[in-house]
Amino acid sequence: MIKLDYTLNSPQERLALVKKILEENPNPNSAYLEILADYLIFCMEKEEKKEKKILTENRLATVNKRETSYEGLVSQFENGEDGVYNITNEDKHVIFQPKISITKKDREEIPELQQTDESIAAWDYRVRHSEGRDAFIAKKALIESRKDQYVIKQHRNPPVQSMHLVHSEHHIELP
Repeated sequence: MIKLDYTLNSPQERLALVKKILEENPNPNSAYLEILADYLIFCMEKEEKKEKKILTENRLATVNKRETSYEGLVSQFENGEDGVYNITNEDKHVIFQPKISITKKDREEIPELQQTDESIAAWDYRVRHSEGRDAFIAKKALIESRKDQYVIKQHRNPPVQSMHLVHSEHHIELP
């Protein structure tokens, strides 16, 4: 019996393999058909993710938390800060979390970031060249390494954060 080849990355290659498997065994049971369907679908999802068509739950959490800055949000409204207070919801840390970006200069100046880059490259290689439980563990370690680089940057160069934003009713006229 032909085994599924998880090193194939394109949906067309995987479809050809599934056709060969079904020619060899024309009446598979429902559980095996479900496995074959997952084999095809997960590859297609990877392709769509690469094309940035799919926003996963994890990516949305990142976008909503880390990539929203107060300054960027205020600049989007005609009435500035008042617009921010109009859209504030229960999850207030979303608005006041500054955007953290890691530049080439940061990577050159901070030795810990260089080490983290090496770690990310090593885990990325392991994710691509392992299967099953080892691939799962490597992917978790890769995600943690990517998170660590933001923690390192934030610890080394802490962003300026407004601690007490006051929405005052009193206006001072300045001539």
